[in-house]
Amino acid sequence: MGLGGYRAIVIGAGISGLAAAYMLARHNAEVFLLEKDGPPPEDPEEAFRHWTRPGATQIRHSHVFLGRLRVLLRDAYPELLSALLQAGMKEMRPLDRPPPALRGISPEPGDEDLVALAGRRVTFECVLRRCVAALPNVKLLSGIKVTGLLGTPTDPPHVTGVRFEGRAGEKRLRGHFVVDASGRHSAAPRWLPGLGCRPIPEKQEDSGIVYYTRFYRLRPGAGEPQPGKDPWVADWDWIKFAVFPAEDGTFSITLAIPRSEPRLKVLAKPQAFDAMIREIPGVSDWIDPCVAMPLENAPHGVEAMGGLINRRRRFVDAAGPIVLRLFVIGDAAYCTNPLYGRGCAQAFLHAHALVNILERTLGDWYAAALALDQFARENIEPFVRASVVADRDAARRALGHEPSRMIDKFQDKFFREGVAVAMRTDPVVFRAFLRMINMFETPEQAFLRPEVVARTLWVMAQGEAYRRRHGWRPPPEKSSVLDRLQASLGH
Repeated sequence: MGLGGYRAIVIGAGISGLAAAYMLARHNAEVFLLEKDGPPPEDPEEAFRHWTRPGATQIRHSHVFLGRLRVLLRDAYPELLSALLQAGMKEMRPLDRPPPALRGISPEPGDEDLVALAGRRVTFECVLRRCVAALPNVKLLSGIKVTGLLGTPTDPPHVTGVRFEGRAGEKRLRGHFVVDASGRHSAAPRWLPGLGCRPIPEKQEDSGIVYYTRFYRLRPGAGEPQPGKDPWVADWDWIKFAVFPAEDGTFSITLAIPRSEPRLKVLAKPQAFDAMIREIPGVSDWIDPCVAMPLENAPHGVEAMGGLINRRRRFVDAAGPIVLRLFVIGDAAYCTNPLYGRGCAQAFLHAHALVNILERTLGDWYAAALALDQFARENIEPFVRASVVADRDAARRALGHEPSRMIDKFQDKFFREGVAVAMRTDPVVFRAFLRMINMFETPEQAFLRPEVVARTLWVMAQGEAYRRRHGWRPPPEKSSVLDRLQASLGH
């Protein structure tokens, strides 16, 4: 039976909306999925080249689909995982390619979960959209702009449907409940006061960074570079970088710069972007002309993205639920800096929890609202807080400021001189890092366990010679790099 007899209206066909529609339909609900952007071409390669997607400006930036998401697909939706792998997405197993000092690391129970999915966001979305559209109880309507909510003036108000603009003007669609999966630009905070709702508790903080992404393709016969001493993901304080393998021999490199470094805006130009990559040991191997070339069908040489925020919206306050029959999921409720790659995993976890809660409460909308809020506080908000703390710390370091409190100074030293080296030499700390990065544990859970702390302190006690031997080499001097970037443009 499941949710048979219920009509769900889902706003937005991005990752969270598609996930919610698929899960609701699998549990027998009738689903109307409303998306303001047009549909993609059938072929993901064509979609990458031509799909106009103003509702998801991040679609052509680097993505990684974390282990927590893959485990959910493996255990609950194996047909989706199979479809993604058939489309060319790859499983990344970092324990098979550990840092050099950990070669030959012995397998342990739980290692099978520490596997992420690699692929382009366009491919992931196209495959998911195709799986959703194949379900007979889903009506996926593109080019539909939702303009407001329908509701009853109870206390708290009940949402009973939506108003939307179509080809024939404004229309109304009613359902048993509405799922707002419209992303970080959700209009719910503007719509709800009109129904008589209390204000939504919200906290927002700017991440302080700007993103630049460039896609490449391996040349025929060339393989991905092998990991060595130099990392493919790191933070030099004045710039962050990461390599993201994808499907069909493609990969992307993302550079994140603090807004306090306006001179690095030249990275929006392909020549300067490639010149910067050549300054990064290890990463430069990926764009060796014998190994790879810029992706010929990318709409832009370099994709840029700003306005990156951390935000928490709650729809339950001290007095209880603010609204009933409206469930806000994904970036519309919890938005984190995409640098940490958690957005798609959070969207799937949120949608999966919602469907399980709706099936369990079956029409008790008050209980459903409380349960979804409790799930988010326990499973999503800790990662939002971790993102805020990390971004504040990164902004401080980008400005060259030292921590002011003694406890903050020790914590900074613990992570930069301890964890950063220990995760390259100690299997326990390496696994803690993988569990954190794949969203199985928060940074506090991963790195403050007694065993991890003890092993990290041991590494710190080995001194500078040990860190030089096993840690990352120091970054190049910033001003010299900036001069060379300008020279790359002929200035």
